[in-house]
Amino acid sequence: MSNAIPATDFDVDAVLADPAHPVVLFSLSWCSFCRSAKQLLSQLQIPYVEHELDRGRFLEPALQQRVRARLEALTGSNTLPQLFIGGEAIGGYTDTASALRSGRLATVLTRHGVPFHPV
Repeated sequence: MSNAIPATDFDVDAVLADPAHPVVLFSLSWCSFCRSAKQLLSQLQIPYVEHELDRGRFLEPALQQRVRARLEALTGSNTLPQLFIGGEAIGGYTDTASALRSGRLATVLTRHGVPFHPV
């Protein structure tokens, strides 16, 4: 008997549409850009939900492949991290840092009612 988690157990679109958790970060545990994105969100005191795609249920290859394919379809990128706010793709760490500098990040956070504390 297999203990594998079925690939139907995680729905990216449902996660991104959850109004209780508007800020969602898809990452990898070993990725330096992912760590930088998490650090930036923490510095701004932005509450977020993280899904590390190399841990837990995502170790099931079919699930990880399906989630990564859906993220690529949504963002046009196959890299991680990928940050979403209110279902809106912000991008990876570099995109997020750029959005912070330009004021776009604050605009998107405000539009979705997400509290943050600029540094």
